Amino acid sequence: MKQFKVIDQLSLINGELVCKKPSNRSYQKAHFKQGDLDGACGAYSVSMVLNILGVFEAEELYSDTYFDRRTAEWKLIKALNENGLYRDGLTSNEIQEIVTKNYSKYANIQYANKENDIIELTKQWIDENVPVILRMGYDAHNGHWIVAVGYALNEKNELTDILTLDPGNGSPKYCLWNGILNINKEHRKKYGYHYNTDRLYLVDVDEAIIITISRFDFYRLIYNLYGQEYE
Repeated sequence: MKQFKVIDQLSLINGELVCKKPSNRSYQKAHFKQGDLDGACGAYSVSMVLNILGVFEAEELYSDTYFDRRTAEWKLIKALNENGLYRDGLTSNEIQEIVTKNYSKYANIQYANKENDIIELTKQWIDENVPVILRMGYDAHNGHWIVAVGYALNEKNELTDILTLDPGNGSPKYCLWNGILNINKEHRKKYGYHYNTDRLYLVDVDEAIIITISRFDFYRLIYNLYGQEYE
């Protein structure tokens, strides 16, 4: 029988994908969808990961929401917002620079490319309840960032699929993911992975970004922001 593993932070309540707020542990929106005209999938993927990890409350990620401008959180939100429509998207270097420059006190960022086993690395981090940002390439010129949040195993306990939250599609209503990356790559094809979301794509998986939060600094952050302990 097929098995599914999804990071613990995600829940589906009344048809809405949610995670817990850092301030009071009530639930908030977990998936963000990018606009139809922009290439902001990288910015949305970073925002989703930080939201799921409990750094932000979802409402704080909207630019018209008040947030203390003295904090690292506001600087990070500003950096993610300042390029507007992101016509050309974000590169992995730009994502790492945004997080490192604005949030290095609390976040550690790691990078992997095709020299590493990205699929196995993704599974290992999901087992630690850490979502992974993956870059898929459609061809030599076009790519897309998604967030890996789970995986599927077959009856032999072999990894078959990576379960994703895709910022280019609507929020899932019946499961905890809205994209499935099948890892059984077609032989000798560069773009040989099957990615199923609103339709089937043939893709390559060429980069991964992992963001983790220092738990000691994170607890201190929550106390400083909200004046209460984090449970």
